[in-house]
This record gives sequence, structure tokens and C-alpha cells, in this order.
Amino acid sequence: MTDLWIGIDPGKTGGLVALDQGGRLVGRSLMPVVGKGTRRGRPSLRLLLDWANAPRQPDQAVTVAIERVSSAPSDGVVSAFSFGRSLQVCFDLADAIGAAAVEISPKDWQRTFLRGHRKGSREQIKASAALVAGERWPELTADLQVKARWGLADAALIAATARLIEVSRLDI
Repeated sequence: MTDLWIGIDPGKTGGLVALDQGGRLVGRSLMPVVGKGTRRGRPSLRLLLDWANAPRQPDQAVTVAIERVSSAPSDGVVSAFSFGRSLQVCFDLADAIGAAAVEISPKDWQRTFLRGHRKGSREQIKASAALVAGERWPELTADLQVKARWGLADAALIAATARLIEVSRLDI
């Protein structure tokens, strides 16, 4: 059984959230980016490791839940390559800490948590996710007032979905 779930909304503007066995928020961070400027920066595995090791004990079982994403046909070559590199860093994090890595599709976490909320445009989905995450984890509310931090909401709901999937399998 997993002791700690880390949810990741990948990409340079994404977020990371850690939940304990009870689903309580025990850590959060925007994606740590190094390099010159957000546009040219890249996620840092070293900073991700520092963040991921802070809330966990050495003997804890960890699951890293990463949003299943892909580049869009309209993405340029450089953009698609940069995003793929950012995604790989997330899987490298799981490998480096000896955690299981699972992919959670946007449809899965949205179906689980956004039922009854607006889900039209990408912006509406993000706003609904921020609302739901703020209600579920009030300590995120201040962060979620800033649109640039909405990746934290997605990461929290991704981690919570992975937790619910594992817990429901154990109950069977």
C-alpha cells in the first residue's frame, strides 16, 4: 500500500502535490524550472528530488502519478521536444526515488472530481479544478487565486485520483 502519492501536472507551468494516506496535503510546489527565463528554462530533476524527499520518510512506499499528456499537432517541433523533455523528468523523478509511476488521463481525474462543474474550454476546466481543489484542500486556496498556479490544482486532483484508484482496488 502506498504511503505517499505525488501528483504531477507536467510542463514548465505545472505543479506538484504530495498527499498522505488519508488524502491530506503534505507538500506542494510549482514545477521547479532552471535556466534563463521561463520560456527557455527547463524542469530540474535535482530540485524535483529535493522537493520530493522533503515530505517522505525513507521507508515509505511512494506512487508518482503523472498526467498522461501528449503534444498537440499544432505544437512546433521545439515546443513538442521541450514538453517531452519536461515529461521525461517526471518519470526520472519516480525512478530516482524508487517510486511506482502511474499515468492518469485528464478524462479520469476530471470525471472523478469535476462532475457537475463547468468543463467547456481549457480555461473553464482549469477554473473548475482550482475551485474543487480549493474546497478539498483549503490550504491551497491562496495559491489558487493566481491563475499561474492552477497547475497545483491539477496535480492535487491527479494525486487524489491515483490514491482513489489504489484504495478502491484494495477494498475489492
